[in-house]
Amino acid sequence: MPPEPILIDKDPRSGDLRHVRTLLTILAVLAVLAALHAGRGFLIPIALSLFFASLLAPAVRRLRIWRVPRPLGAGLVMLLMLASVVGVVEMTVEPGRQWLERAPTVLREIERKIRPLQRMATRLDEVAAHAERVAEGTQSGQRTQTTAPARKSMLLFRTPAMLVTVVGSFFLTFFLLAWGPTLVAKIAGGANHPHTERAVQVLDSAQHEIAQYLGTVAIINVGLGLATAGITAAFGLPTPMLWGVLAGTLNFIPYAGSAVTLVVVTIVALLTQDGIGPAIGVALSYLALATIEGQLVQPLAIGRRLALNPLLVFMALWFWGWLWGVAGMLLATPLLLAAKAVTCQVPGFERIARILSPTPTPSRVQVAAERLRRKQAAARDAPGPKEGTA
Repeated sequence: MPPEPILIDKDPRSGDLRHVRTLLTILAVLAVLAALHAGRGFLIPIALSLFFASLLAPAVRRLRIWRVPRPLGAGLVMLLMLASVVGVVEMTVEPGRQWLERAPTVLREIERKIRPLQRMATRLDEVAAHAERVAEGTQSGQRTQTTAPARKSMLLFRTPAMLVTVVGSFFLTFFLLAWGPTLVAKIAGGANHPHTERAVQVLDSAQHEIAQYLGTVAIINVGLGLATAGITAAFGLPTPMLWGVLAGTLNFIPYAGSAVTLVVVTIVALLTQDGIGPAIGVALSYLALATIEGQLVQPLAIGRRLALNPLLVFMALWFWGWLWGVAGMLLATPLLLAAKAVTCQVPGFERIARILSPTPTPSRVQVAAERLRRKQAAARDAPGPKEGTA
């Protein structure tokens, strides 16, 4: 009679270990989030420097092709960028200061302009607004009086720190442009491990793709800014160049930038023009312009290779905006793009690349990576030569 099979009970501790691993993973994620939030004063300048270095890298590379040494080319590009920024600020600072001085009267003028539309509001909204004013009227007035000097002193306190951050980011961007590729090449040349060389190649290719994306978006945003300036000038808005610069700058932030520009130009039209007709005309014109830019020009210029899932872009904007504020919203799309550029070139991460893509259709790089992975798997599973064969 054959022996009875021995039944081995499942280790009851395996479930506890799984729960422990899940708990440790959650704690690790929370620790990373806490470190990113606590170290934002140190990390944001570095991230912004990487962003601007990727944006300016094609210009330095072009000068390198023309036999210009990389440090000299980086210095020329940074000086040109500094001159452009100073010129734009010089051109827009006075109109911006005038609009800031008018800020206390903006709400009253808006209320007067849209008074016919306010009559269409429901009684419930009026009762809720009145109840909120009654409940918070006294306390909010006291808070405003007590915190205004504190806010002013806080602004004065933070101005030197902000200046140090800007200057530090400027020089760090220059060093990344001048000696960053040389450092990466030395790391790749001195590494004997094939995985290190492959990682350096992947990161270098991802950097080139991000630079191409940011350069294309920058050119598109310049065109959008000029078109916005033309629209605002056509409807008689003052300081059209200011609104063009605002539109081109904020358009680096997907969705939120266009929405803010739309609200701003509409409010300016309400404040400076008679009636609501010009405001509606400006809003519809800019909305059509932003739609053409976002749905036609940018997809044709960038292509499907660098396209991202709109839902993930919006979630990334929300997350990084909550974590790092405006700087996080500016860096959200480049970070997603970097993740896609890396996962498209590493076999085994095709699923992440497909999730980041707006459509399930794989790109050529994804197909090539999948083909390479299958060849490697087939080579591993192939039987060796039979015995006795030459």
